[in-house]
Amino acid sequence: MSRKDPQFNLRLPEELKQWIESKAQENCRSRTAEIVFMLMEERRRQKQAQA
Repeated sequence: MSRKDPQFNLRLPEELKQWIESKAQENCRSRTAEIVFMLMEERRRQKQAQA
Protein backbone atom coordinates (compact mmCIF):
# COMPACT_ATOMS: atom_id res chain seq x y z
CA MET A 1 0.00 0.00 0.00
CA SER A 2 0.97 3.54 -0.57
CA ARG A 3 1.53 6.11 2.15
CA LYS A 4 -1.07 8.17 0.31
CA ASP A 5 -3.81 5.78 1.43
CA PRO A 6 -6.26 7.39 3.86
CA GLN A 7 -5.80 6.57 7.53
CA PHE A 8 -8.15 6.41 10.49
CA ASN A 9 -8.01 5.26 14.08
CA LEU A 10 -9.83 2.09 15.03
CA ARG A 11 -10.63 0.82 18.50
CA LEU A 12 -10.93 -2.94 18.87
CA PRO A 13 -11.74 -5.20 21.78
CA GLU A 14 -8.50 -6.75 23.06
CA GLU A 15 -9.62 -10.26 22.09
CA LEU A 16 -10.24 -9.20 18.47
CA LYS A 17 -6.91 -7.36 18.31
CA GLN A 18 -5.08 -10.47 19.50
CA TRP A 19 -6.92 -12.63 16.97
CA ILE A 20 -5.95 -10.28 14.12
CA GLU A 21 -2.34 -10.25 15.29
CA SER A 22 -2.34 -14.05 15.37
CA LYS A 23 -3.85 -14.37 11.88
CA ALA A 24 -1.42 -11.79 10.51
CA GLN A 25 1.53 -13.70 11.92
CA GLU A 26 0.21 -17.01 10.51
CA ASN A 27 -0.13 -15.42 7.07
CA CYS A 28 3.16 -13.47 7.19
CA ARG A 29 1.35 -10.16 6.87
CA SER A 30 1.24 -6.97 8.87
CA ARG A 31 -1.87 -6.33 10.95
CA THR A 32 -2.94 -3.68 8.47
CA ALA A 33 -2.43 -6.01 5.50
CA GLU A 34 -4.38 -8.75 7.29
CA ILE A 35 -7.32 -6.44 7.99
CA VAL A 36 -7.31 -5.15 4.39
CA PHE A 37 -7.19 -8.73 3.10
CA MET A 38 -10.11 -9.79 5.31
CA LEU A 39 -12.22 -6.81 4.27
CA MET A 40 -11.51 -7.30 0.57
CA GLU A 41 -12.37 -11.01 0.83
CA GLU A 42 -15.66 -10.20 2.53
CA ARG A 43 -16.45 -7.60 -0.14
CA ARG A 44 -15.70 -10.19 -2.84
CA ARG A 45 -17.99 -12.75 -1.14
CA GLN A 46 -20.81 -10.24 -0.91
CA LYS A 47 -20.48 -9.28 -4.57
CA GLN A 48 -20.59 -12.97 -5.55
CA ALA A 49 -23.67 -13.53 -3.41
CA GLN A 50 -25.43 -10.63 -5.14
CA ALA A 51 -24.66 -11.96 -8.62
